[in-house]
Amino acid sequence: MKIRIEDNSVRYRLRRSEVDLLAEKGSLWASTSFPEGTLIYGLEALEGLTELKAVYGEGKISIQIPKQWVKTWPGSPQIGFETDLKWNGATLHLLIEKDFVCLDRDIASQTDQYPNPKA
Repeated sequence: MKIRIEDNSVRYRLRRSEVDLLAEKGSLWASTSFPEGTLIYGLEALEGLTELKAVYGEGKISIQIPKQWVKTWPGSPQIGFETDLKWNGATLHLLIEKDFVCLDRDIASQTDQYPNPKA
């Protein structure tokens, strides 16, 4: 799972096996260690949600996603899910998407990515 954070935007890109695992287990986590501590980031599929939510605390970023969305996502043509969360005049853009093969890199090293629709 890749995470990209730019200003008030958080983007997750998931390989095929990760999309499958999220649908099967209901969560997917990764971490990056720093000398001062570890940043944990992931996705949680939860019942009762109707849209994406973001939670941050104690060095952990969790994007919560409706469970019904992830159950059908692996076999569907849907690329991902996106929303803008607004509060107190601020906006946080969230994007979760399937990771496609990069056309300008070695295809053999990208066997777990989704086929690029531009190929």
